[in-house]
Amino acid sequence: MNILIIDIDSLRPDHLGCYGYDRDTSPTIDAIAERGVRFDRCFVSDAPCLPSRTALATCRHGLNSGVVTHHGEGQRYDEPGDGHDPDADRMLAFRQLAENGIYTASVSQFTQRHLAYHFGASFQESIMPTATAGGPAIEDCSDVTPVAQSWLDRHADDDDWLLHVNYWDVHHPYLGIEDVVDSVRDSGSAPEWPDQAAIDDQQGMTGVRCADLWPSADQYGPDWLDFYDWPMPESITDRDDFEQLIDGYDASIRRVDGEIATLLETLERNGIRDETAVVVTADHGEAFGEHGIYAEHAFPHPACQQVPLIVSWPGVTDDAEGEATDAQVYQFDLLPTICELADVPIPSGWDAEAFTPALSGDRFEGREFLVSGQGIYTFGRAVYRDQWMYVRLVHPGVFSYPGLYNDPDLPNDGLELLHDLEADPHMTRNLVASEPERTAEMRGLLDRWLVSQLSDEWHAQQPVESRGRDPLARTASTGPYLYADPDELLDLYREHDRSDAQIEALTRTMAAFPRPTRNPSS
Repeated sequence: MNILIIDIDSLRPDHLGCYGYDRDTSPTIDAIAERGVRFDRCFVSDAPCLPSRTALATCRHGLNSGVVTHHGEGQRYDEPGDGHDPDADRMLAFRQLAENGIYTASVSQFTQRHLAYHFGASFQESIMPTATAGGPAIEDCSDVTPVAQSWLDRHADDDDWLLHVNYWDVHHPYLGIEDVVDSVRDSGSAPEWPDQAAIDDQQGMTGVRCADLWPSADQYGPDWLDFYDWPMPESITDRDDFEQLIDGYDASIRRVDGEIATLLETLERNGIRDETAVVVTADHGEAFGEHGIYAEHAFPHPACQQVPLIVSWPGVTDDAEGEATDAQVYQFDLLPTICELADVPIPSGWDAEAFTPALSGDRFEGREFLVSGQGIYTFGRAVYRDQWMYVRLVHPGVFSYPGLYNDPDLPNDGLELLHDLEADPHMTRNLVASEPERTAEMRGLLDRWLVSQLSDEWHAQQPVESRGRDPLARTASTGPYLYADPDELLDLYREHDRSDAQIEALTRTMAAFPRPTRNPSS
């Protein structure tokens, strides 16, 4: 069996037709879902890009791999042993497949963009679709697809391969969408939330890429905004501003969906569509108003941590075509599932667990609860169990949430959140104070999970200075400031005569939490 994994950056599941979206963003992905199984409660173990794809490549939580953010100590992969022992109990995931007869390749600039050698090294072939990497203007889906097509044409007669294809275009700045944006906009309405009342409530919070200030502090100004093909609002003050973002995002999904159609046509042309499993997923989602954040993956919540997972596997999903499961899974659970179906041994040291029964429609309970980390703009973790979400922020970055989170009556100055996702899907009410028993239950789940992870045998083998320590907490000592410097933001507020309340809130946050002691990108 051959396997095609389509990995789309920043893709929210609830903006796909097969997940119930009103607009016509994803006809090709929807058709894949009709031939496969859709997972409605799939979360990455760690977000955003570097932690998420590291988790996929290692089948381990960032707490165990060492990669929890994009900079500093939190981006360093701790490879067990010498990394080349085929008997190692924590073999890199795609390397484990290669060691057992599946030829693996990736078409992606991710390895170079995030200096993630361990990701590219997991594959036998790691192909950059263009000569350079790292900027939004140089990685376009029209560059990626021909490279992937060429690979498929060359390997069409081969057996047992896995090709990972990464599209970045759904990540802002929404380039090249002029030909599709009108049809997508006309195909249905933008989401009703946030309505104007919600947008009004979000005015005055501190932060970047929020309702009050969309660009980050060092990118502020008309010259930077002119870089974008799709004009970005400088702030979100009304529904028109919000819909401007959504139109760009949705059109980008539709554009990538067309590229996926081209890949499937390549499989058909080579006569191997029915011999190829197709997987559609993402590295993280994107907030569009949740917790006051817009077009950014900056907070531990479902908007950023929940991802699509669609698996169409001929001969496996045939009896469950078009079905969906609400069993909770991590995205990295995909890899042991592939191992099971390909008769490849699953290393004992992986955190990932197979969800194979769900693909054939058999009874599958999934995980009782999930813990998902967040590693840029804010540092924290979310716990998902049933309809409940609990968040513990390790560091709030430059953000404050007026009326919600910097409330002196809440524990830890509002660094704990509890949301009922069924009653309040947009997470507008923090229930920590009103639901103390539920809060204690969810808090206990996270505490026990941390203890179990930090006390395992692998951590006991680490140097004394790092033994038993949480890499997210360690990295918080310099703050989540890679993309938003608090001093620059404070200067910006003063320069633009922002309110005394905003300046006071940001100053208070800066005083209460660590600030950079060195250049965080070093």
